[in-house]
Amino acid sequence: MPSGTPKIGVLVDFANCTPGAQTRIVEDQRRMYLGEGRLPWSYYGPMTRAIRRAVADPDPAAVLGAAVEAVAEPSRRAHYEALHDGCLKWLAKSRHTLIPVERAKWFGPGVVFDVVPQLGLLGPRGERLAVLLHMKDPELRPEAVNIPLHMMRAVLPDWEPAILDVRRGSLRRLRTTRTRRRLDADVAGVVAHWTAIWQAIA
Repeated sequence: MPSGTPKIGVLVDFANCTPGAQTRIVEDQRRMYLGEGRLPWSYYGPMTRAIRRAVADPDPAAVLGAAVEAVAEPSRRAHYEALHDGCLKWLAKSRHTLIPVERAKWFGPGVVFDVVPQLGLLGPRGERLAVLLHMKDPELRPEAVNIPLHMMRAVLPDWEPAILDVRRGSLRRLRTTRTRRRLDADVAGVVAHWTAIWQAIA
């Protein structure tokens, strides 16, 4: 089992990449979690916290803008600007309010993933959403949405899982014609593949 207990977000990135890039993705993830002195979520951490505050703030543009202004490095600032714009696009049409959210662990053969949603949202019809934030540039493929959300649904049964594709301002939910049995098989395949690569490059 990987030490450092990776978060379920690693599977979002893994399922979203092309087959030829999967080994490199897992190598990067392994360094991120196991490298000495590494802080896995430090790159996007300030913007993640700003998004959480912005959901509840009457002036979300100011909250997000402050996170952008705090970044001096040009490449990182460009990422933050894209996240700023996408989040404001989503907030303009969102009718959700911020609420506390639960966390859990997903256990599979030889692996454990932390399920730590970055947002808890209360929807206009009373639904409670546990939301992961997708901060990176590539647009999410359907399998990169459905696989982690199906896993979240299993361990957070009182919540509706979702992924906010921040750059595109799009809240993605579990939308598929596949049965639960087929989704279970999809999850088993992706988790086994990820785990095999993680162990092979140890």
